[in-house]
Amino acid sequence: MKRWTGVVLALTPPGRDSMVSRLPTYLHPLAGRPLIYHALRALAERDPAPHRIFLVGDSELRTDWLDEFPFEVDVLDPRDRTLLEHLDASASAEEEYLVVDGAAPMVADCLDEIARPDTGQLCVTGGGEVVAARVDAEGLGVILGEEDHLEVLVAHGKVRARDAERAFVVRRREDLARATARCRDRIVEALMEKGVTFMLPETVLVDLDVTIGADAVIYPHVVLEGDTSIGPETVIGPGCRIVNSRIGSGVELKGWNYISHTSIRNRAILEPYVRRGYD
Repeated sequence: MKRWTGVVLALTPPGRDSMVSRLPTYLHPLAGRPLIYHALRALAERDPAPHRIFLVGDSELRTDWLDEFPFEVDVLDPRDRTLLEHLDASASAEEEYLVVDGAAPMVADCLDEIARPDTGQLCVTGGGEVVAARVDAEGLGVILGEEDHLEVLVAHGKVRARDAERAFVVRRREDLARATARCRDRIVEALMEKGVTFMLPETVLVDLDVTIGADAVIYPHVVLEGDTSIGPETVIGPGCRIVNSRIGSGVELKGWNYISHTSIRNRAILEPYVRRGYD
């Protein structure tokens, strides 16, 4: 692929989808991060890396969480008349744009497909929603100039489409639940490859920032949130919830423990229902 710029669209205001929420869909939590984080990360981790990444969102979209992002993202308001000038300033004559919907957390699954010149330039779900597109500056102008944004490319017939088999856009609470399960499965699979045992992995919730040492055992119905680390050879019993905490090595939590914003020393044993830390 030529030199490229990533563009993430966050342009659907609250009330325009089926989330029934005052919070923009893009900011709903998914694995301890805003939903839109996953779309941004999918672009940032591509190889070759993007020349730049732009987040195009309404001014009401809170972006203070971007301060902790591991890469730079330029935030642009779509009502800014100089929006395309900002984008063009980063582009060469051969620049291409990978444009993704910020409410598509699994968009990485289809980026490889559309990045190749011999495949379709759109990823379209079975329901007809466009998850991502590879376009030139003219196509980007069409996307930003129409209310339907990515979907307008289908109507214009400007690009070839390819089915998005695994990617989808979160527009309903059911979609968010499906994204949570998919994200959980990927996190758990990565941890199991590093030597962690999950007794019943489909019952747990694990955030992206959680780290777990080898030979740790995680029982069913465990919730691990935030910046939490669990040492090797530790057993986390059933029904435990651990938030932003450090659990040492060789620890045993016997079950239904609540651990929040604290540390548990190496080889400690906590009886069932014991609480440690603070909210």
